[in-house]
Amino acid sequence: MNRALAMMIMLSMMIITILFFLALFARSPIFAALITALLYTLYLFLANERLSVHNAQEFENRFWTVFALMLATAVFFARDSPLALGLWSPSLGFLSVLAFGYFVHVWDRWRHRKEIGGRPNFKRGTAMSLDMGGERQDKEREPYEKALQSINESLANIDQVLIPSTINNMFRDKFIMEKEREIITVLSESDEKALNFLVTRVKLGILFYKVKDHRSMSGQHRTELIDLLAVHRISALNVVSRATVLDALQKMKLTANPRCEFWVRNLIVNTRKDELSELKTLTDAKGDYFSMHKLVFVDVRTQTVRDDILKHLEKEAKWSWAQMSMNTSRSRKRMERPWRKILSDVDDTMLCSGNHYPAGIDARFGKKVLYPGCLGFYRELDLGPKGKEEWPEGSVGNLVFLSARPHMYKDVSEKQNYAKFAKLRERGMHTNPSLLAGDMKSGSEYMMKNDMEPLAVKKYQNFKEYVQIYPEFRHVFVGDNGQG
Repeated sequence: MNRALAMMIMLSMMIITILFFLALFARSPIFAALITALLYTLYLFLANERLSVHNAQEFENRFWTVFALMLATAVFFARDSPLALGLWSPSLGFLSVLAFGYFVHVWDRWRHRKEIGGRPNFKRGTAMSLDMGGERQDKEREPYEKALQSINESLANIDQVLIPSTINNMFRDKFIMEKEREIITVLSESDEKALNFLVTRVKLGILFYKVKDHRSMSGQHRTELIDLLAVHRISALNVVSRATVLDALQKMKLTANPRCEFWVRNLIVNTRKDELSELKTLTDAKGDYFSMHKLVFVDVRTQTVRDDILKHLEKEAKWSWAQMSMNTSRSRKRMERPWRKILSDVDDTMLCSGNHYPAGIDARFGKKVLYPGCLGFYRELDLGPKGKEEWPEGSVGNLVFLSARPHMYKDVSEKQNYAKFAKLRERGMHTNPSLLAGDMKSGSEYMMKNDMEPLAVKKYQNFKEYVQIYPEFRHVFVGDNGQG
């Protein structure tokens, strides 16, 4: 499909949509006006992720609940609505509005819980393994398992799936605060091994989300919990645990608590040398869009905090280069590691576009066909000339994809790419890659004006930012010459 055909299809869809709304206005002007206003409100909400309504999941859930109630009210009570059930039976209409609003409220809570409920997909071959050992350590693990069970039971008492937290806290405030205190006590009294065991096995994203800062000064439990892990006991956390805490903070949203950026900064600047490189690489190799690039350049909004993080990364990179420049056995062993990041385009580089607009121009293979030898080429680049012959099982790779496809609300577009990467893992891709996405502005310029320059500028901007995160690495770029 070429650009002319794609533009004709888009134009046809726009004309059909306009005609539909004109017909709706002619038939039901009040109902059409209400729906148009609601759709415009929804557009503003989705297109502006920096609005305060996005600062915490609780705020977003309230938006979706109120939006659903208003939509149902328009549908069931507008005088000229084709489904004006409330005019025929006000009681039935009122119950329908409440039922639809509650359904959307619960659905949004369920969707968010699904997103934050899983543990990060870290590799088990990292320097700090998530496992405690084999059967010989069963007795040693037993108290850790009991502590984990205690935390999970307290969390289950706090997390009422069908009841909003606001209402739950209103009627069970004392009980919930007791359970939150139990969780904090278990973590604070755990030794180093137990703490790392618990952090990497509990659903930390849900834990940060459900433990709240209550109105009383003695009930600032969320702040106390994260302070415990990111400040007071940070020295006891291994690299995997620190990456797990960073992941949970990103999923909770840094705007959900005024100290979040401080916690992120503290976790990063208190990680040094090779452990810092491992922390960054682990964060990027989880197979989701909560990457180190997103954390530093999107989630962190305070420039001074971002500058502190970047200065620390640059400082530790100088130490790394100094170590590798020494002619010692340790430096030669370090040089065996693949100190390079492989940045690659996707369309017409890894996957053929089949000459389908707007993906690319190569018509030698069918659409979405994987180029022969491409995955092996990435693997060999990652291994390097001094590396092992085969990719070590469980190792974390250094593959990154630069995409022109724009970021949309949350990770709507990124999820499609990561699902594609998951399938490629089954076909032999050696690692979970990271992704640097484009934006709506450059994408719309290309779609509407066929101007590739904004795409190139955005990709270059992402590359410059990425290099600041990994200054201790060399960078190899693999791409086609058909686009920006």
